[in-house]
Amino acid sequence: MLFRPTMAYPVKEWLGLERRPQATPNSFYSVRIAPLFDEHCTGCHGPKRQKAKLRLDSYADIVRGGKHGQVIKAGNLHDSELFARLILPASNARAMPPDSKPPLTADEVTVVRLWITAGASGVQPVDQIKGAPQPLVQVQFAEIDEVAVAKARAPLAVVVQKLQSRYPNVIEYESRESVDLEVNASLMNSSFGDADLSALGPLSDHIVWADLSGTAVTDASATVLGTMKQLRVLRLMNTKITDETVRALMGLNKLRSLTVVGTAVTESSLPVLKRKKIQVYDGNDVQVSPDGKR
Repeated sequence: MLFRPTMAYPVKEWLGLERRPQATPNSFYSVRIAPLFDEHCTGCHGPKRQKAKLRLDSYADIVRGGKHGQVIKAGNLHDSELFARLILPASNARAMPPDSKPPLTADEVTVVRLWITAGASGVQPVDQIKGAPQPLVQVQFAEIDEVAVAKARAPLAVVVQKLQSRYPNVIEYESRESVDLEVNASLMNSSFGDADLSALGPLSDHIVWADLSGTAVTDASATVLGTMKQLRVLRLMNTKITDETVRALMGLNKLRSLTVVGTAVTESSLPVLKRKKIQVYDGNDVQVSPDGKR
């Protein structure tokens, strides 16, 4: 045991001279340290591979160390070989993890440092080690069922593609998995007019956001806009629309935001929107609230 340190613990356990070190589920080690080692270290020091006969996938193995002895000395950063390697520059051949693997962040290194300094315990509660940076929340993105999305979009796919070719960068799906559409005709300025908006008629049931600001759209498009039952946001800034268009929007139950800055829309037509709880922006940074007050 004197010449082969890695054998000391197993032999002592077998002889009944020492119990196998265990970590409790709610300890700082289990909550903060084990996940870091699982992510960054166990590919080389885990069940399938043990470089230098070192495993880092359990508390007992970490305490036991590897071929060259213990890699963590409780309360002693200076003599903790594992920590020394974690803070080496990636260009150093002895750095852990190797440069082919993502290194620990500065916050993660701090967590390991605090744990070793506090005694590298497997049972010390999380709240007893102060100053540890909060772990980052892992954001989970739901997988997109591409087949289901394609099936849902199929009825209008050909029409959407044709109109996208006719109006490049103007028509886009709201998201990767959505069948709803966004229209940004403001990119075309005055070259987009009433006839162009009318051409989007087949898509009206799926348009949820539309920016027609600066276009040549007029009250002649009021009827077309009134058919966009899914519309939530409509921007008509600097167009030639009037109160007639505003009145045509009253049937849009999902509309929540309307911008009419720089138009001929009068204040008298805006209070009627209060029952629809639509936020109206009519210029001068003044907002008309749902009760009609300015």
